[in-house]
Amino acid sequence: LGKTVMRNFNKTIFSGDAAQYFRIWITNLFLTIITLGIYSPWAAVANTKYLYQNLKIDGHRFDYIAQPMQILKGRLIALFLLGLVAFFSIFNEIMYLIALGALFIATPWIINRSISFQLRMTTYRNVSFDFQGNYMSSFLYFLLLPFLSVFTLFLALPLVFKNSDNYIIINTKFGNKEIVASLSVSEYYRAFFAALAGIMSITLIVFVSMWLAPSLIIFTGFAGYIALIAVGSSVWGSIIRNHTFNNTKVLSVASFNSTMEVGPYTFIIFTNILALIFSLGLAYPWVAIRNMKYLSATLSVKTEEGLDSVIDDIPRDNSAILDEVAGAFDIEI
Repeated sequence: LGKTVMRNFNKTIFSGDAAQYFRIWITNLFLTIITLGIYSPWAAVANTKYLYQNLKIDGHRFDYIAQPMQILKGRLIALFLLGLVAFFSIFNEIMYLIALGALFIATPWIINRSISFQLRMTTYRNVSFDFQGNYMSSFLYFLLLPFLSVFTLFLALPLVFKNSDNYIIINTKFGNKEIVASLSVSEYYRAFFAALAGIMSITLIVFVSMWLAPSLIIFTGFAGYIALIAVGSSVWGSIIRNHTFNNTKVLSVASFNSTMEVGPYTFIIFTNILALIFSLGLAYPWVAIRNMKYLSATLSVKTEEGLDSVIDDIPRDNSAILDEVAGAFDIEI
């Protein structure tokens, strides 16, 4: 009595099928094109639902509960605002500068609302997630610190990424349960310098190959460029994903174990890029399913007795406006 009862250590299972997802994706793409983009919210919801509903932990599936009409309204307003800024950029320079200033001031708020909407629309065991960040903290972690890292010749970037990741994690909730993390800045620097070493090694190999085989300079440059992206992304992504998951807990609910490896993930990213290029983008469903299968196969979840006592106290957010504004103005989160 009084002790926390641990459940089994469960593999994350993704059961999506590339051929099935391609049929859904290509149909949605066709309908989006012939409706001049009006159908895109329905397409986005259907595509996301397929991926979420095929992701299962401990016998329960995730779901995405956003309503297409919510997203359509948001996109129309975002499109209007984007058009207004474009209009000012051509016909009224003062108003354009004012609009940019207003967007800059609003960015932390937009980011908070965008993350919150996406999490509230994500459910597991009929319980939603949520993000409860505040304006000043988002301004600090997403705008001010990244800007100040420029003056350190970007040597402070790992510290910036560690702080922003920690900020997002500890302000995310699963129902009425809080999430905690104990991230180490040393792991971020290890990932940073490991990725830098990998990129420099690939760069050296590419230059040597070009020098030894000038006739293959175009092929070598093309392959080398893709390899740079693959190595840098896989080294950083694997180390940071493992570290963040392995040091994060949903209090009284779950802990995680991530076992990504640099080699396999590098191969996946490299071949994914090639597939997207040579298929003119039509390989996207295959790439998405392939990624989901690898990421789920390398993640295990240990649940606790408290999982059955989670209460869904997250209010449903019926507005996707700021989520779409963030996308319209290319605010990456």
